[in-house]
Amino acid sequence: MNQILNKIKVLGIFSLTQTVFQIGTVMIMAVSALAGQTIAPSPESASLPISFVILGTLIGLVPASRFMKWQGSKYGLLLGTCIGILGATLATYAIWEKCFILFSIAHLLFGLHQSFIQYLRFVAMESVPSHDRASALSWILIAGIPAAFLGPLAGLQGKELFPTSLFLGCYLILVGSLTLQFLLISFLPSPNKRHTANQISKKEPSPRETVRPPSFHIKNLGLWVSILSTAFSFGLMAMLMTAVPVAMKTHGHEMHASTLVLQWHVLGMYIPSFFSGFLVRKMTAPYLILLGVVVMGLESLSAIQGTEFLPFALALILLGIGWNFMYVGGTNLLVEQYHPAEKNTIQAVNDTIVYSIAILSTYSAGYLEHKIGWLSLNLVSIPFLVFVSIVTLYYIQTKRKSLHHGI
Repeated sequence: MNQILNKIKVLGIFSLTQTVFQIGTVMIMAVSALAGQTIAPSPESASLPISFVILGTLIGLVPASRFMKWQGSKYGLLLGTCIGILGATLATYAIWEKCFILFSIAHLLFGLHQSFIQYLRFVAMESVPSHDRASALSWILIAGIPAAFLGPLAGLQGKELFPTSLFLGCYLILVGSLTLQFLLISFLPSPNKRHTANQISKKEPSPRETVRPPSFHIKNLGLWVSILSTAFSFGLMAMLMTAVPVAMKTHGHEMHASTLVLQWHVLGMYIPSFFSGFLVRKMTAPYLILLGVVVMGLESLSAIQGTEFLPFALALILLGIGWNFMYVGGTNLLVEQYHPAEKNTIQAVNDTIVYSIAILSTYSAGYLEHKIGWLSLNLVSIPFLVFVSIVTLYYIQTKRKSLHHGI
C-alpha cells in the first residue's frame, strides 16, 4: 500500500510539473507568431522565434543528456528551468524594446530549457516498473489537459495586460510559471547515485547492462520506426500548430477564435492519454502508430473543407489525436529498443532527429502559409504519413516472421 501511495505521489509531482511546463509551451505556441508579427521585419519571419525554440532544444539535447547523466536528472531539470527563466525575462525585455533579434534569442534560451525538461517523460517512465511505463507516460501526457485551457487563457489575458506593449504580459506570466516549475522539481526525489553505483559494481553485468555497437542500432528497424513516428508526428503537428494563428487571422478570424481552436487541439493531444496506455498494451505500439497515421490523414481531409471556424477546429482536434497515438506508440516502442546503459545516447539521438525535423517544420510554417495558403499546407503531410505507414507495416511483418521462426 505504501509503495502504491508513493508511486502516486511521485507521478503526481511529475504530472503537475508537466502541467506547468505545458502551460508555458502552449502559450508560446499561441502568441509567439502573433507577437513576432508586431516587431518582425517581414511577415514571413513571424514564425522565426518558434523555430528558435526548436533550434535551442536541438542544440541543448546532447549537453542536457550528458549533464543529467553526470549530475542526475533532478539537477538537470533544475538547471534547464533556470535557463528558461532567463529566456522568458529576456523575451519580456525584447517585447518592451521591440527588438526582434533579441526576442528570437530569448526563444532560443527557452528552447535550451526545453532540451532538459523534455526528458521528464523518460524520467517518469523510469521511476516505475516496466509494466507501468505506459501508464506513467499517460500521467505525463494527461497533464496537458489543464494546460489546454490555462495556456491560451494566459496568452489572452497577457496580450493586453500592458496596452502600450502588446504581449508583454504573456512573457511576465511565463516567468511566473517557470518559477513555479522550479519549485515543483525541487520536490522530486533525488536518486542515491553512490548507492546505485555500488550495487551495480557488486554484481556481474547482465545482457541488459551491455552497450551494443552503433552498427547494431543503425540496423535496428524497430528503433527507426519509433524515431520516424515521433519525429514526423511532432514535426507535422508543430508546422500546422504554428501556422494556425496566422492562417486564421489571414482568413478573418479574431485571436479569441484561434485561441479556442488551439485549446481544442491541445485537448485532442492529451485526452486520448486516458486510454492510450491501455491501447498500447492491447494493440501493441506499432498498431497504435498506424492508427495515429489514419487519424492524421483525416486531419488533412478535414482541413481542406474550408476556412470557416469548424474546419479549423475539427482539423486541429484530429491533429492532436493523431499526434497522441503516433507519439505514445513511438515512445513506448523506443524504450524497448535500448538497454539501460544505452538510454542517454539513444534518447539524445531520437530527440535530435525529432527536433531537427521540427525546426524545418516550424520555420517553413510561416513561409508556406504565406506562399501556398492554409489548405495546400495541410496536404504537405500526406507523403510523410504514407512513408511512416510503409515502414511500420514492414516492421510488423518482419517482427511476425522472426517470432514465427523463433528468432
